[in-house]
Amino acid sequence: MNFKDLKRIIPKLKLSNLNSKTSQIKLAPSFRKEFIKLNSNKLLNSKKAAVIAALYEDDNKVRLILILRNTYNGVHSNQIGFPGGRVEDYDKTLFDTAIRETYEEIGVRVQKNELIRELHEIYIPPSNFNVYPFLVILNHPPSFVKDDKEVKEVITIDLESLLNCKITQTQIPIPAKLNELNIQNDVEVPAFKLAGYNVWGATAMMLSEIRDLINDVI
Repeated sequence: MNFKDLKRIIPKLKLSNLNSKTSQIKLAPSFRKEFIKLNSNKLLNSKKAAVIAALYEDDNKVRLILILRNTYNGVHSNQIGFPGGRVEDYDKTLFDTAIRETYEEIGVRVQKNELIRELHEIYIPPSNFNVYPFLVILNHPPSFVKDDKEVKEVITIDLESLLNCKITQTQIPIPAKLNELNIQNDVEVPAFKLAGYNVWGATAMMLSEIRDLINDVI
């Protein structure tokens, strides 16, 4: 898909009635439902975060921005994700949160008129966050200035590679917070292989929704 094709289908993307949950479930780990059930009491007190999936033009091709998070003492250490973060009291809207956090993490200023649509929110049990993703199309190619404390690498992928990517399986070590499921060994989870990385979990679920949205209208 080239950039002109993407611009042409934006009105359809805004109006699409795709079943977002069904799209996300395709990339959900097999233990996700059980883990949510075990943590249902925490869901009532979940925190909120917002992220941005930004598309932009690169030589008439379309690229999508991801990040590799730094290694730290947390459940999302060294994982692929979208730029974004937790809601602060001074954020007026969830989209404001996503805009602020994206600028803080990778130096890209997103304008409100660049919004295509909000994607389906997704609950992440290990960190007890409800994450609200926003799909945007940047008016200009971005210049990245990453926050070295938060971001190890800014990764951009050709949108075409996502649209044509097969769902694979990758092995992950069981996080400590999953021990209550009595899973003893590493487990296989559905994933996308993109830019040399195995992308799984919530990020892969959001990517699945983006892919299905676009494929649904082209």
